[in-house]
Amino acid sequence: MSLGRVKTMQYFNILSLILFCLSCYWLVVHTDNPNGALTVVNTDDEDLSDATIEVEEENLDSKNVFYPTNEWQTIKPGQTIPRGLHIRLNLKTGQKEAKLMEGDDGMKYWKHGNKQGMVNTDRKLFTKEELKKALKSFKATKIDQDPTLSLGKEKQDKQKFRTMDELKEVLKDMNMDVKTDLQVIRGLLDKYRHMNVKLEDKLSILEDLEYYLHQIDNAVNFADMGGMEDLVKDLNASDSQIRSEVVLVLGTALQSNPKVQVKAIDSGVIQHLMRMVAVETSHTVQSRVLYALSSLVRHFPYAQKRFLELGGLTTLKNLFQKPSDKLKVKIVTLLNDLLLEQHYAEKHGDVKEKHQKEKYLQYKKIPLLEILKEQGWCEFLPDLLQISDLDSREKVINAMKTLVTTCRQTFVSAHKSLQEIKSEYEALSEKDTDDSYYRDLFHSVDRLLKNLNMVGNEHSSNKDEL
Repeated sequence: MSLGRVKTMQYFNILSLILFCLSCYWLVVHTDNPNGALTVVNTDDEDLSDATIEVEEENLDSKNVFYPTNEWQTIKPGQTIPRGLHIRLNLKTGQKEAKLMEGDDGMKYWKHGNKQGMVNTDRKLFTKEELKKALKSFKATKIDQDPTLSLGKEKQDKQKFRTMDELKEVLKDMNMDVKTDLQVIRGLLDKYRHMNVKLEDKLSILEDLEYYLHQIDNAVNFADMGGMEDLVKDLNASDSQIRSEVVLVLGTALQSNPKVQVKAIDSGVIQHLMRMVAVETSHTVQSRVLYALSSLVRHFPYAQKRFLELGGLTTLKNLFQKPSDKLKVKIVTLLNDLLLEQHYAEKHGDVKEKHQKEKYLQYKKIPLLEILKEQGWCEFLPDLLQISDLDSREKVINAMKTLVTTCRQTFVSAHKSLQEIKSEYEALSEKDTDDSYYRDLFHSVDRLLKNLNMVGNEHSSNKDEL
Protein backbone atom coordinates (compact mmCIF):
# COMPACT_ATOMS: atom_id res chain seq x y z
CA MET A 1 0.00 0.00 0.00
CA SER A 2 1.46 3.41 -0.95
CA LEU A 3 2.04 6.24 1.48
CA GLY A 4 -0.47 8.45 -0.38
CA ARG A 5 -3.23 5.90 0.00
CA VAL A 6 -2.53 5.59 3.77
CA LYS A 7 -2.82 9.36 4.25
CA THR A 8 -6.07 9.40 2.26
CA MET A 9 -7.55 6.76 4.60
CA GLN A 10 -6.51 8.75 7.66
CA TYR A 11 -8.14 11.90 6.32
CA PHE A 12 -11.31 9.92 5.57
CA ASN A 13 -11.47 8.49 9.10
CA ILE A 14 -10.94 11.90 10.67
CA LEU A 15 -13.68 13.40 8.48
CA SER A 16 -16.06 10.57 9.39
CA LEU A 17 -15.39 11.14 13.09
CA ILE A 18 -16.08 14.84 12.75
CA LEU A 19 -19.38 14.20 10.90
CA PHE A 20 -20.38 11.66 13.56
CA CYS A 21 -19.74 14.18 16.35
CA LEU A 22 -21.71 16.84 14.52
CA SER A 23 -24.61 14.43 14.04
CA CYS A 24 -24.63 13.55 17.75
CA TYR A 25 -24.58 17.22 18.68
CA TRP A 26 -27.49 17.98 16.34
CA LEU A 27 -29.44 15.05 17.74
CA VAL A 28 -28.88 16.11 21.36
CA VAL A 29 -29.79 19.73 20.67
CA HIS A 30 -32.99 18.96 18.78
CA THR A 31 -34.10 16.16 21.07
CA ASP A 32 -33.97 18.50 24.07
CA ASN A 33 -36.01 21.08 22.23
CA PRO A 34 -37.89 22.88 25.01
CA ASN A 35 -40.86 23.36 22.72
CA GLY A 36 -41.43 19.67 22.21
CA ALA A 37 -44.49 17.82 23.50
CA LEU A 38 -44.91 14.28 24.70
CA THR A 39 -47.25 12.12 22.66
CA VAL A 40 -48.43 8.61 23.44
CA VAL A 41 -49.35 6.46 20.46
CA ASN A 42 -52.08 3.94 21.30
CA THR A 43 -51.34 0.26 20.80
CA ASP A 44 -53.68 -2.67 21.01
CA ASP A 45 -51.70 -4.21 23.85
CA GLU A 46 -52.52 -2.86 27.31
CA ASP A 47 -48.98 -3.65 28.53
CA LEU A 48 -47.21 -0.45 29.51
CA SER A 49 -43.92 -1.54 27.96
CA ASP A 50 -45.43 -1.69 24.49
CA ALA A 51 -46.56 1.94 24.45
CA THR A 52 -44.67 4.27 22.13
CA ILE A 53 -43.35 7.69 23.12
CA GLU A 54 -42.85 10.26 20.38
CA VAL A 55 -41.41 13.74 20.65
CA GLU A 56 -43.22 15.91 18.13
CA GLU A 57 -41.30 18.46 16.08
CA GLU A 58 -41.78 22.15 16.71
CA ASN A 59 -43.66 22.74 13.48
CA LEU A 60 -46.31 20.11 14.36
CA ASP A 61 -47.54 20.33 17.95
CA SER A 62 -45.50 22.94 19.75
CA LYS A 63 -47.45 25.68 17.98
CA ASN A 64 -50.78 23.86 18.13
CA VAL A 65 -50.74 22.89 21.82
CA PHE A 66 -51.41 25.58 24.43
CA TYR A 67 -48.86 25.56 27.29
CA PRO A 68 -50.61 26.98 30.37
CA THR A 69 -48.94 28.74 33.30
CA ASN A 70 -50.19 30.41 36.46
CA GLU A 71 -50.65 33.64 34.49
CA TRP A 72 -53.34 34.45 31.95
CA GLN A 73 -52.22 33.78 28.35
CA THR A 74 -53.98 34.36 25.06
CA ILE A 75 -55.18 31.21 23.28
CA LYS A 76 -54.15 31.42 19.65
CA PRO A 77 -56.52 30.27 16.88
CA GLY A 78 -56.27 26.54 16.21
CA GLN A 79 -54.43 25.72 19.44
CA THR A 80 -55.37 22.53 21.29
CA ILE A 81 -56.32 23.38 24.88
CA PRO A 82 -55.47 20.85 27.62
CA ARG A 83 -58.27 19.89 29.96
CA GLY A 84 -58.83 21.32 33.42
CA LEU A 85 -57.78 24.92 32.76
CA HIS A 86 -59.34 28.16 33.94
CA ILE A 87 -60.66 29.81 30.75
CA ARG A 88 -62.12 33.30 30.34
CA LEU A 89 -63.05 35.76 27.60
CA ASN A 90 -61.14 39.04 27.82
CA LEU A 91 -63.83 41.65 27.22
CA LYS A 92 -61.27 44.31 26.34
CA THR A 93 -59.46 42.34 23.64
CA GLY A 94 -62.25 39.92 22.74
CA GLN A 95 -59.79 37.00 22.91
CA LYS A 96 -59.93 33.81 24.95
CA GLU A 97 -57.38 33.43 27.72
CA ALA A 98 -56.44 30.52 29.97
CA LYS A 99 -54.26 29.64 32.93
CA LEU A 100 -53.71 26.79 35.37
CA MET A 101 -56.24 26.16 38.12
CA GLU A 102 -55.16 26.68 41.71
CA GLY A 103 -53.10 23.74 42.99
CA ASP A 104 -52.43 22.19 39.57
CA ASP A 105 -49.20 20.19 39.29
CA GLY A 106 -48.67 21.37 35.74
CA MET A 107 -49.28 17.95 34.07
CA LYS A 108 -51.95 18.46 31.43
CA TYR A 109 -53.39 16.15 28.81
CA TRP A 110 -54.66 17.11 25.38
CA LYS A 111 -56.21 15.51 22.30
CA HIS A 112 -56.17 16.70 18.71
CA GLY A 113 -57.73 14.48 16.06
CA ASN A 114 -56.40 10.96 16.50
CA LYS A 115 -53.45 12.12 18.60
CA GLN A 116 -53.30 12.39 22.36
CA GLY A 117 -50.54 14.05 24.30
CA MET A 118 -49.33 15.63 27.48
CA VAL A 119 -47.50 18.82 28.36
CA ASN A 120 -45.48 19.57 31.46
CA THR A 121 -46.17 23.20 32.29
CA ASP A 122 -43.75 23.32 35.23
CA ARG A 123 -40.73 22.49 33.08
CA LYS A 124 -40.47 22.00 29.35
CA LEU A 125 -38.29 18.88 29.82
CA PHE A 126 -39.22 15.44 31.13
CA THR A 127 -36.85 13.29 33.17
CA LYS A 128 -36.84 9.53 32.67
CA GLU A 129 -38.81 8.97 35.89
CA GLU A 130 -41.32 11.67 34.96
CA LEU A 131 -41.88 10.01 31.58
CA LYS A 132 -42.64 6.67 33.25
CA LYS A 133 -44.98 8.28 35.77
CA ALA A 134 -46.71 10.39 33.15
CA LEU A 135 -47.11 7.43 30.82
CA LYS A 136 -48.75 5.35 33.55
CA SER A 137 -51.07 8.21 34.44
CA PHE A 138 -51.82 8.86 30.78
CA LYS A 139 -52.78 5.27 30.06
CA ALA A 140 -54.94 5.22 33.16
CA THR A 141 -56.71 8.42 32.05
CA LYS A 142 -57.22 7.59 28.34
CA ILE A 143 -58.80 10.83 27.27
CA ASP A 144 -61.95 10.45 25.17
CA GLN A 145 -61.22 6.80 24.62
CA ASP A 146 -63.42 4.71 22.35
CA PRO A 147 -66.35 3.22 24.32
CA THR A 148 -65.64 -0.17 22.79
CA LEU A 149 -62.21 -0.14 24.46
CA SER A 150 -63.35 1.06 27.87
CA LEU A 151 -63.33 -2.34 29.53
CA GLY A 152 -62.13 -0.87 32.79
CA LYS A 153 -64.99 1.61 32.84
CA GLU A 154 -67.50 -1.16 32.14
CA LYS A 155 -66.15 -3.10 35.09
CA GLN A 156 -66.51 -0.02 37.27
CA ASP A 157 -70.08 0.50 36.06
CA LYS A 158 -70.94 -3.10 36.80
CA GLN A 159 -69.58 -2.67 40.29
CA LYS A 160 -71.46 0.59 40.73
CA PHE A 161 -74.82 -0.48 39.20
CA ARG A 162 -76.70 -3.75 39.46
CA THR A 163 -78.72 -5.60 36.87
CA MET A 164 -82.47 -6.16 37.23
CA ASP A 165 -81.91 -9.80 38.13
CA GLU A 166 -79.42 -8.83 40.83
CA LEU A 167 -81.84 -6.29 42.25
CA LYS A 168 -84.59 -8.90 42.33
CA GLU A 169 -82.34 -11.25 44.24
CA VAL A 170 -81.44 -8.58 46.78
CA LEU A 171 -85.06 -7.51 47.23
CA LYS A 172 -86.11 -11.14 47.48
CA ASP A 173 -83.80 -11.54 50.44
CA MET A 174 -85.51 -8.51 51.97
CA ASN A 175 -88.93 -10.13 51.37
CA MET A 176 -89.60 -7.64 48.58
CA ASP A 177 -90.53 -8.68 45.05
CA VAL A 178 -90.10 -6.47 41.97
CA LYS A 179 -92.93 -6.96 39.47
CA THR A 180 -93.86 -5.41 36.16
CA ASP A 181 -97.24 -3.70 35.69
CA LEU A 182 -98.42 -6.69 33.69
CA GLN A 183 -97.58 -9.06 36.55
CA VAL A 184 -99.26 -6.78 39.08
CA ILE A 185 -102.46 -6.53 37.01
CA ARG A 186 -102.56 -10.28 36.49
CA GLY A 187 -102.12 -10.82 40.22
CA LEU A 188 -104.88 -8.33 41.06
CA LEU A 189 -107.24 -9.93 38.55
CA ASP A 190 -106.56 -13.42 39.98
CA LYS A 191 -107.37 -12.15 43.47
CA TYR A 192 -110.50 -10.39 42.21
CA ARG A 193 -111.78 -13.59 40.65
CA HIS A 194 -111.51 -15.46 43.94
CA MET A 195 -114.97 -16.42 45.18
CA ASN A 196 -114.30 -15.77 48.88
CA VAL A 197 -112.67 -12.34 48.55
CA LYS A 198 -113.91 -9.93 51.23
CA LEU A 199 -115.68 -6.66 50.42
CA GLU A 200 -112.82 -4.52 51.75
CA ASP A 201 -110.27 -6.52 49.76
CA LYS A 202 -112.37 -6.28 46.61
CA LEU A 203 -112.65 -2.50 46.93
CA SER A 204 -108.89 -2.29 47.48
CA ILE A 205 -108.23 -4.38 44.35
CA LEU A 206 -110.54 -2.16 42.29
CA GLU A 207 -108.78 0.94 43.57
CA ASP A 208 -105.39 -0.50 42.57
CA LEU A 209 -106.70 -1.49 39.13
CA GLU A 210 -108.04 2.02 38.56
CA TYR A 211 -104.55 3.36 39.26
CA TYR A 212 -102.80 0.98 36.83
CA LEU A 213 -105.38 1.20 34.01
CA HIS A 214 -104.75 4.89 33.44
CA GLN A 215 -101.91 3.73 31.20
CA ILE A 216 -103.19 2.71 27.77
CA ASP A 217 -101.02 -0.42 27.43
CA ASN A 218 -102.04 -1.64 30.89
CA ALA A 219 -105.72 -1.22 30.01
CA VAL A 220 -105.24 -3.16 26.76
CA ASN A 221 -103.49 -5.98 28.63
CA PHE A 222 -106.27 -6.00 31.20
CA ALA A 223 -108.90 -6.36 28.47
CA ASP A 224 -106.89 -9.14 26.77
CA MET A 225 -106.87 -11.05 30.08
CA GLY A 226 -110.68 -11.04 30.11
CA GLY A 227 -110.87 -8.40 32.80
CA MET A 228 -113.70 -6.55 31.06
CA GLU A 229 -116.03 -9.53 31.47
CA ASP A 230 -115.18 -9.79 35.17
CA LEU A 231 -116.08 -6.16 35.73
CA VAL A 232 -119.34 -6.43 33.78
CA LYS A 233 -120.52 -9.15 36.17
CA ASP A 234 -120.22 -6.80 39.13
CA LEU A 235 -122.20 -4.01 37.49
CA ASN A 236 -125.16 -5.87 39.00
CA ALA A 237 -123.55 -6.15 42.46
CA SER A 238 -125.89 -5.52 45.38
CA ASP A 239 -123.39 -3.26 47.13
CA SER A 240 -123.36 0.29 45.72
CA GLN A 241 -119.68 0.73 46.64
CA ILE A 242 -118.72 -2.17 44.37
CA ARG A 243 -120.87 -0.84 41.52
CA SER A 244 -119.37 2.61 41.93
CA GLU A 245 -115.76 1.38 41.89
CA VAL A 246 -116.37 -1.02 38.99
CA VAL A 247 -117.86 1.76 36.84
CA LEU A 248 -114.92 4.04 37.71
CA VAL A 249 -112.42 1.36 36.67
CA LEU A 250 -114.32 0.84 33.40
CA GLY A 251 -114.33 4.56 32.64
CA THR A 252 -110.59 4.80 33.31
CA ALA A 253 -109.77 1.82 31.07
CA LEU A 254 -112.01 3.08 28.23
CA GLN A 255 -110.80 6.68 28.14
CA SER A 256 -109.08 7.49 24.81
CA ASN A 257 -108.34 3.80 24.26
CA PRO A 258 -109.85 2.48 20.98
CA LYS A 259 -108.78 -1.15 21.54
CA VAL A 260 -110.47 -1.30 24.92
CA GLN A 261 -113.53 0.50 23.53
CA VAL A 262 -113.96 -2.24 20.92
CA LYS A 263 -113.55 -4.93 23.61
CA ALA A 264 -116.21 -3.19 25.71
CA ILE A 265 -118.71 -3.16 22.83
CA ASP A 266 -118.07 -6.87 22.28
CA SER A 267 -118.58 -7.52 26.00
CA GLY A 268 -121.95 -5.73 26.03
CA VAL A 269 -120.77 -2.94 28.32
CA ILE A 270 -122.90 -0.26 26.65
CA GLN A 271 -126.15 -2.12 27.35
CA HIS A 272 -125.25 -2.51 31.01
CA LEU A 273 -124.33 1.15 31.34
CA MET A 274 -127.60 2.24 29.71
CA ARG A 275 -129.57 0.08 32.16
CA MET A 276 -127.65 1.52 35.10
CA VAL A 277 -128.37 5.10 33.94
CA ALA A 278 -132.07 4.28 33.99
CA VAL A 279 -132.36 2.39 37.28
CA GLU A 280 -129.48 3.58 39.47
CA THR A 281 -130.58 5.50 42.55
CA SER A 282 -127.20 6.58 43.92
CA HIS A 283 -126.16 10.00 42.62
CA THR A 284 -122.44 9.11 42.93
CA VAL A 285 -122.90 5.91 40.93
CA GLN A 286 -124.97 7.72 38.28
CA SER A 287 -122.27 10.34 37.86
CA ARG A 288 -119.63 7.65 37.40
CA VAL A 289 -121.84 5.75 34.97
CA LEU A 290 -122.01 8.90 32.81
CA TYR A 291 -118.22 9.12 33.01
CA ALA A 292 -117.85 5.52 31.80
CA LEU A 293 -120.48 6.03 29.09
CA SER A 294 -118.80 9.17 27.78
CA SER A 295 -115.41 7.41 27.79
CA LEU A 296 -116.93 4.64 25.68
CA VAL A 297 -118.69 6.74 23.03
CA ARG A 298 -116.27 9.65 22.57
CA HIS A 299 -114.41 9.48 19.22
CA PHE A 300 -116.05 6.10 18.55
CA PRO A 301 -118.81 6.53 15.88
CA TYR A 302 -119.97 2.92 16.07
CA ALA A 303 -120.55 3.17 19.83
CA GLN A 304 -122.46 6.45 19.32
CA LYS A 305 -124.68 4.75 16.75
CA ARG A 306 -125.38 1.87 19.14
CA PHE A 307 -126.09 4.40 21.90
CA LEU A 308 -128.83 6.03 19.80
CA GLU A 309 -130.24 2.69 18.64
CA LEU A 310 -130.60 1.57 22.26
CA GLY A 311 -132.59 4.71 23.12
CA GLY A 312 -129.72 6.42 24.84
CA LEU A 313 -131.05 9.97 24.37
CA THR A 314 -134.41 9.03 25.83
CA THR A 315 -132.71 7.49 28.86
CA LEU A 316 -130.60 10.59 29.42
CA LYS A 317 -133.62 12.84 28.93
CA ASN A 318 -135.37 11.12 31.81
CA LEU A 319 -132.54 12.23 34.11
CA PHE A 320 -133.65 15.84 33.54
CA GLN A 321 -136.68 15.04 35.67
CA LYS A 322 -134.32 14.71 38.65
CA PRO A 323 -133.16 17.75 40.66
CA SER A 324 -129.41 17.34 40.15
CA ASP A 325 -128.16 20.28 38.05
CA LYS A 326 -124.64 18.87 38.16
CA LEU A 327 -125.81 15.67 36.46
CA LYS A 328 -127.72 17.67 33.85
CA VAL A 329 -124.62 19.75 33.00
CA LYS A 330 -122.60 16.53 32.59
CA ILE A 331 -125.17 15.27 30.07
CA VAL A 332 -125.25 18.57 28.15
CA THR A 333 -121.46 18.64 28.02
CA LEU A 334 -121.32 15.09 26.65
CA LEU A 335 -123.89 15.81 23.93
CA ASN A 336 -122.16 19.05 22.97
CA ASP A 337 -118.83 17.22 22.62
CA LEU A 338 -120.43 14.59 20.38
CA LEU A 339 -121.93 17.30 18.17
CA LEU A 340 -118.56 19.05 17.89
CA GLU A 341 -116.99 15.73 16.88
CA GLN A 342 -119.47 15.45 14.03
CA HIS A 343 -118.88 19.06 12.94
CA TYR A 344 -115.14 18.47 12.86
CA ALA A 345 -115.56 15.28 10.82
CA GLU A 346 -117.80 17.09 8.32
CA LYS A 347 -115.36 19.97 8.04
CA HIS A 348 -112.47 17.65 7.20
CA GLY A 349 -114.47 15.06 5.29
CA ASP A 350 -113.22 16.15 1.86
CA VAL A 351 -109.53 15.63 2.62
CA LYS A 352 -107.56 12.96 0.79
CA GLU A 353 -106.76 10.93 3.90
CA LYS A 354 -108.62 7.63 3.77
CA HIS A 355 -108.96 7.41 7.54
CA GLN A 356 -110.61 10.84 7.80
CA LYS A 357 -113.01 10.11 4.94
CA GLU A 358 -114.05 6.82 6.51
CA LYS A 359 -114.68 8.55 9.82
CA TYR A 360 -116.78 11.20 8.09
CA LEU A 361 -118.95 8.53 6.45
CA GLN A 362 -119.44 6.86 9.83
CA TYR A 363 -120.56 10.11 11.48
CA LYS A 364 -123.01 10.78 8.63
CA LYS A 365 -124.93 7.69 9.73
CA ILE A 366 -125.51 9.17 13.22
CA PRO A 367 -128.61 11.48 13.21
CA LEU A 368 -127.75 12.98 16.61
CA LEU A 369 -128.79 16.56 15.86
CA GLU A 370 -132.12 15.52 14.34
CA ILE A 371 -133.03 13.33 17.32
CA LEU A 372 -132.07 16.05 19.79
CA LYS A 373 -134.44 18.47 18.08
CA GLU A 374 -137.26 15.90 17.80
CA GLN A 375 -137.04 15.01 21.50
CA GLY A 376 -137.16 18.66 22.62
CA TRP A 377 -133.66 18.99 24.01
CA CYS A 378 -133.59 22.66 22.98
CA GLU A 379 -136.02 23.48 25.81
CA PHE A 380 -133.73 22.15 28.53
CA LEU A 381 -130.79 24.49 27.99
CA PRO A 382 -132.27 27.95 28.77
CA ASP A 383 -133.40 26.77 32.21
CA LEU A 384 -129.82 25.75 33.08
CA LEU A 385 -128.65 29.37 32.67
CA GLN A 386 -129.94 30.00 36.19
CA ILE A 387 -127.11 27.90 37.65
CA SER A 388 -124.86 30.10 39.78
CA ASP A 389 -121.68 28.03 39.24
CA LEU A 390 -119.68 29.84 36.57
CA ASP A 391 -118.00 26.72 35.17
CA SER A 392 -121.33 24.91 34.75
CA ARG A 393 -122.94 27.96 33.22
CA GLU A 394 -120.06 28.28 30.75
CA LYS A 395 -120.62 24.70 29.59
CA VAL A 396 -124.32 25.43 29.04
CA ILE A 397 -123.49 28.58 27.02
CA ASN A 398 -121.03 26.60 24.87
CA ALA A 399 -123.74 24.01 24.15
CA MET A 400 -126.18 26.78 23.21
CA LYS A 401 -123.62 28.24 20.79
CA THR A 402 -123.35 24.83 19.11
CA LEU A 403 -127.15 24.47 18.84
CA VAL A 404 -128.05 28.10 18.14
CA THR A 405 -129.04 27.50 14.51
CA THR A 406 -131.15 24.43 15.31
CA CYS A 407 -132.73 25.75 18.52
CA ARG A 408 -133.00 29.45 17.68
CA GLN A 409 -136.77 29.75 18.30
CA THR A 410 -136.42 28.27 21.78
CA PHE A 411 -133.25 30.16 22.70
CA VAL A 412 -134.87 33.53 21.90
CA SER A 413 -136.82 33.17 25.13
CA ALA A 414 -133.50 33.26 27.02
CA HIS A 415 -132.47 36.59 25.46
CA LYS A 416 -133.14 38.54 28.65
CA SER A 417 -131.21 36.04 30.82
CA LEU A 418 -128.28 36.16 28.43
CA GLN A 419 -128.20 39.98 28.52
CA GLU A 420 -128.13 39.90 32.33
CA ILE A 421 -125.33 37.35 32.31
CA LYS A 422 -123.41 39.45 29.79
CA SER A 423 -123.70 42.52 32.04
CA GLU A 424 -122.57 40.47 35.04
CA TYR A 425 -119.47 39.19 33.22
CA GLU A 426 -118.69 42.68 31.93
CA ALA A 427 -118.73 44.10 35.47
CA LEU A 428 -116.54 41.26 36.76
CA SER A 429 -114.04 41.71 33.94
CA GLU A 430 -113.71 45.42 34.76
CA LYS A 431 -112.95 44.60 38.40
CA ASP A 432 -110.46 41.87 37.62
CA THR A 433 -108.33 43.38 34.87
CA ASP A 434 -105.38 41.02 35.47
CA ASP A 435 -107.32 37.88 34.58
CA SER A 436 -108.94 37.33 31.18
CA TYR A 437 -111.37 34.66 32.48
CA TYR A 438 -114.39 36.96 32.91
CA ARG A 439 -113.54 38.85 29.76
CA ASP A 440 -113.57 35.58 27.80
CA LEU A 441 -116.94 34.68 29.33
CA PHE A 442 -118.28 38.08 28.38
CA HIS A 443 -117.17 37.66 24.75
CA SER A 444 -118.65 34.14 24.66
CA VAL A 445 -122.11 35.37 25.70
CA ASP A 446 -121.80 38.34 23.36
CA ARG A 447 -121.11 36.03 20.40
CA LEU A 448 -124.10 33.86 21.35
CA LEU A 449 -126.39 36.93 21.40
CA LYS A 450 -125.05 38.13 18.05
CA ASN A 451 -125.66 34.68 16.54
CA LEU A 452 -129.21 34.70 17.90
CA ASN A 453 -129.86 38.10 16.37
CA MET A 454 -128.24 37.07 13.09
CA VAL A 455 -130.37 33.95 12.82
CA GLY A 456 -133.41 36.00 13.85
CA ASN A 457 -132.79 38.53 11.08
CA GLU A 458 -132.47 35.72 8.53
CA HIS A 459 -135.83 34.29 9.62
CA SER A 460 -137.45 37.74 9.44
CA SER A 461 -136.16 38.36 5.93
CA ASN A 462 -137.46 34.93 4.84
CA LYS A 463 -140.91 35.78 6.20
CA ASP A 464 -140.89 39.14 4.40
CA GLU A 465 -140.05 37.43 1.14
CA LEU A 466 -142.97 35.03 1.62
